[in-house]
Amino acid sequence: MQAERNNTVSNQHLMQLMDSLGELVMVLRLDGTCAWCNSAFAEFLGKPRETMLGKAYPLPELRELMVTEPPITIETWVDEGEKGIRLIRLNAVPGFDFEGCVESILITGSDMTPLYRLHHPLHLACNNVLLPVTAPQIVSRIEHALQLGQRAEEYVVFLALQITGADLTVDESGYRASLERISTALQQKIRQGDTFARLDSGAYLLVLEQMDCPEAIAAVVDKLSAALIQHQPEGLHVLAVNIGVAVNPDDGAEPMELIDRAQQAMQRAIMNDEKVCYS
Repeated sequence: MQAERNNTVSNQHLMQLMDSLGELVMVLRLDGTCAWCNSAFAEFLGKPRETMLGKAYPLPELRELMVTEPPITIETWVDEGEKGIRLIRLNAVPGFDFEGCVESILITGSDMTPLYRLHHPLHLACNNVLLPVTAPQIVSRIEHALQLGQRAEEYVVFLALQITGADLTVDESGYRASLERISTALQQKIRQGDTFARLDSGAYLLVLEQMDCPEAIAAVVDKLSAALIQHQPEGLHVLAVNIGVAVNPDDGAEPMELIDRAQQAMQRAIMNDEKVCYS
């Protein structure tokens, strides 16, 4: 009896530990009903945990894990409501009883959306061919902008921005139309003296001159972000726009240093699910 009690306490402690994890954790019975899930899984589904206990396949994608002999790993796109469509990696591991028979399936899941977005930029439909940031013309323009900013004691703002999507079975014309609207909105925001170029990562660089105060920088960045995001249609949540910001002279003096800082800020924005991130 003491051994059983110690085992029970140990199991309760294990449940508490799993409940504190940020990863998704669920235990399914062999009939597919939910025996337990952690708070992260309940939050992901947007339902109280109590309502899922005993429910068969609280997430429909779990059926695929149950029809294949575990251990198995799948990646699937799941509509998470307010957060939109997310790429979730699900793993299934069998749980055995004292006689060595499978009595349950442990499901763990991770949100792979940020990593996917980081490595799957979408290309804008621009009217003109964009030069890479390493092109002599672009380097010269950026150096000139920094010199002018230094003389006028003004800020020069470096924006790294990336638009990402997913390989979903969606209306391709909807995707294309959305990208065209985003491209148009972006080009309308570019002033004559600004510099727009391609980054090697597939993202884009926008250099803004004649910014006289931090408040003006924040206002311009917020307006640009809002202008791009408003063209993301309701049915294509998977499209995302992330912006990283670096400011001269606060974040650096050299062109490549500022470009790198802007890209790093953009990558943090992607990984943290933020629209805008400052260096």
